[in-house]
Amino acid sequence: MQFTDAPDWRHSIEAYQAGDLQRAFDLIAKVPDTVTDRRFLSYRAALLLSVGRVDKAHGDIGRILRQKPDDDHALALQTIIEIVQNREGAALKIAQKAAQASPNSPSVLMALSYAQQAVFDLEGAKKTVEKITALDPQNALAWARLSELQASFGELDEALKSARKGFELKPGLSRTLTVLGFSQLMRIDTRKATESFKKAIASAPSDPLPRLGLGLAKIRKGDLQEGRRVLEIAAGLDPNNAIVRSYLGKAYYEEKRKDLSDREFETAEELDPNDPTPYFYDAIEKQTTNRPVEALHSVQKAAELNDNRAVYRSRLLLDSDDAARTASVGRIYSDLGFQELALRSGWKSSITDPTNFSAHRLLADSYSILPRHEIARVSELLQSQLLQPLNMTPIQPQMAFSNLFLVSAGGPGSMSFNEFNPIFNRNGFTFQGSGLVAENETYAGEGVIAGIQDHFAYSVGGYHYQTDGWRNNSDQADYIGDAFFQYDLSPKTSIQAEYRYRQVNWGDLQSKFFSDDYFQGLSNDEERNIFRLGGRHSFSPDSIVLASYVYQHAVTGTNDNRFPLQPIAGFPLDSTFLIPSEEDAHTVELQHLFRSRYVNLTSGASYAGINGQIGAFLTVPPPVGPLTLLNLNLDEDHEVYTVYSYAYLKLLSNLTVTLGGSGYFVHGSPDVIADNGEIYQFNPKGGITWQPFSGTTVRAAWFRNLKRTLVTNQTLEPTQVAGFNQFFDDQNATDSWRYGAGIDQKFTQDLFGGVELSHRDVNLYDITVDSDGVAPPATTGRTSDEDQIRTYLFWTPHDWLALRAEYNFDRFEFNETGHPPQDPLKLNTHSLPLGVSFFHPSGLSTAVTATYWNQSGKFQRALTGEQQSGSDEFWTVDAALNYRLPKRYGFLSVGARNLLDRKFNYYEIDKNNAHLIPDRMAFFKVTLAVP
Repeated sequence: MQFTDAPDWRHSIEAYQAGDLQRAFDLIAKVPDTVTDRRFLSYRAALLLSVGRVDKAHGDIGRILRQKPDDDHALALQTIIEIVQNREGAALKIAQKAAQASPNSPSVLMALSYAQQAVFDLEGAKKTVEKITALDPQNALAWARLSELQASFGELDEALKSARKGFELKPGLSRTLTVLGFSQLMRIDTRKATESFKKAIASAPSDPLPRLGLGLAKIRKGDLQEGRRVLEIAAGLDPNNAIVRSYLGKAYYEEKRKDLSDREFETAEELDPNDPTPYFYDAIEKQTTNRPVEALHSVQKAAELNDNRAVYRSRLLLDSDDAARTASVGRIYSDLGFQELALRSGWKSSITDPTNFSAHRLLADSYSILPRHEIARVSELLQSQLLQPLNMTPIQPQMAFSNLFLVSAGGPGSMSFNEFNPIFNRNGFTFQGSGLVAENETYAGEGVIAGIQDHFAYSVGGYHYQTDGWRNNSDQADYIGDAFFQYDLSPKTSIQAEYRYRQVNWGDLQSKFFSDDYFQGLSNDEERNIFRLGGRHSFSPDSIVLASYVYQHAVTGTNDNRFPLQPIAGFPLDSTFLIPSEEDAHTVELQHLFRSRYVNLTSGASYAGINGQIGAFLTVPPPVGPLTLLNLNLDEDHEVYTVYSYAYLKLLSNLTVTLGGSGYFVHGSPDVIADNGEIYQFNPKGGITWQPFSGTTVRAAWFRNLKRTLVTNQTLEPTQVAGFNQFFDDQNATDSWRYGAGIDQKFTQDLFGGVELSHRDVNLYDITVDSDGVAPPATTGRTSDEDQIRTYLFWTPHDWLALRAEYNFDRFEFNETGHPPQDPLKLNTHSLPLGVSFFHPSGLSTAVTATYWNQSGKFQRALTGEQQSGSDEFWTVDAALNYRLPKRYGFLSVGARNLLDRKFNYYEIDKNNAHLIPDRMAFFKVTLAVP
């Protein structure tokens, strides 16, 4: 009788296939070492490898190869040993040699697939396993393996089908049950996933993998404590499993058990120094515990190791990982006060992966502090919302509205508002709120409730801001509400609905250099109701379609009851000037995002229809009047059609070229738009991003753009080319060319510097106004030139310290023909911010920024129209003291803008959002997050 015919042998194989490794070993424990049967030695070596006993397995494999050097089973097992011992190149050579000798052996091909995966050839690994399933359709383990690889490519439907096939072939096998469970979990079918994992655990109680899956399923259902307990069991079964340790650390993080989460992340880093995952989550832990410098080091390490995850992820999904990590670096930069680096991280992430929602959200947050970037900010927010998966991230009600008017440091919102979000998506809800009290009778507050329930997510909140302002008639009162809902019809298809409301009143907020140059009787008001529907469908992970429909009803009014007129007979005249308007507008946009190894393509089309009425009335009161000097009623009806396409060509691993263009067609009444009521324009786009050396990024861009009418100021079209913004808050029908170049350098992990220069030529299409025989002259030939210089140097010399120095220069020059009233003819502004930030692990931090300003120009008085030159130079100091509440419950902040109450003359080029005011604004702010 052959040894392999013995009953114990057969029963051991049955126990092994059922996942009962202990019984499998017990049944062959008494076999003497003198046995030379190759089949038995091969089987025992596989058993030994399954429990990590590589040395003993290596001995059995050596005995086999001495008998038969080309034994396919032995070579397959030797391949696995080489992979386990991190000798991937040797593993691939052995596997290829075995495949040449036995090209149709399932075990050899399976080993080859693991070797290909180990050298980052995930596509090759997938094709090899597909060959196994074709040769042996009844091989349950091959179908389970194929499911894993399909999931690595984001092919969730195909992964589920393969997992089901493996389960049908071997319904009691732990491996097939586990893979099926993960496929179901990725589709948020937590009930079926839980059942599959429990059956896998019953089949193989000592296998940690199904317990990992069960723990994640319980957390996704909202049972964090029970899920964490199961993960602890998984870690106990395999203490050296770095992935299990990383997920256990995430669970402790969610429970706000900092010491335990730190321990697990550190253990995972020691167990697998090449895995970026623990470094990434360790960075999040450090950022949210007031250690942003240490967080920066950890996330930089995760980014360096990102390609090591190619063992588990396809190239495209690796690009997504890199984009997510880069976006996370951006948030850390913002904590450090390195806003220029945050901005660069945002555009770099969106170029690397245009489908990455976190990259677009980072850009939106980064744009919020830059003048004349409101269109870019709210557009990036819209793109982020349409791309986002289900999540519990609260949507700040005011974020989707442009032109918030408030000083950038005021108001309750900030980028840190969203850092309290869970890193596990799980059923439940969260409340986040913020409030502010400041000088000049300034008050603000907002609250948002957000949550997830299986395939449904929501965010509902309100916002209020009011202030008396820094001078007469600079008051503001703003009320905003937002309700957002998202539902996943399938892993490939998601739909959204959102309602936004805003009611705001304000006076004359713009600083116009001379302190007495403002309209004392000016008041503005608006009310907007906005309804938005959106959707996302993924034909595949590298082919995504976005759709958006927005309807807006807006009623606005501008009233000046002390509008100055030229004196008549020595009488100074004040009149009443009124501009009421009412508008219904809607827009439809479609966008297709395509990704591949060598090219990313973003293409889209949109239609906007605007139907409205605008009036203009100028009356003189007694004793001269009543007298009507102007009475206009105009139709604002027009339509805007847009098509665009942007190609991001990855010519080399370190070189990306952007080529594209957009075409705009504006059709409206000749009463409103010149050239017979039509404007056609093609806008070419070009850019280059090059990394000639590690840490060095060189970029340049040139492009044309037309400021078209945008409903709610939002569009899906890319907002930047090679990091240069193309959507400034210009007047409608503004035609512009922008040329720019820049270089960013990472000198060390703690020292960064860069410079950016750009020039912009601006021209406004002629606009005529005609109604009932009253025809004011058309504006003609209105042009301007703009130059910008941005430089920065950032340094983190200590884990608790961040230093920054910047220099900015802005030059604006208008031609005097058709010069717009109230705008300066010339304006030169220099600024030199010098900042220091201190962070202590206790949660206490402080930041102080001293800024030198120098501005000069030739101005046109708003009240009289006369031209007058002026200049001023001064220093401002901004300071804040912050405290992070324990267990990530929120912030307390106290500080002041313009701390020394410096009075100065300054012209604010951003007419809708003040960034600098000649008055101190001391504030106290609190942000809370529950749970």
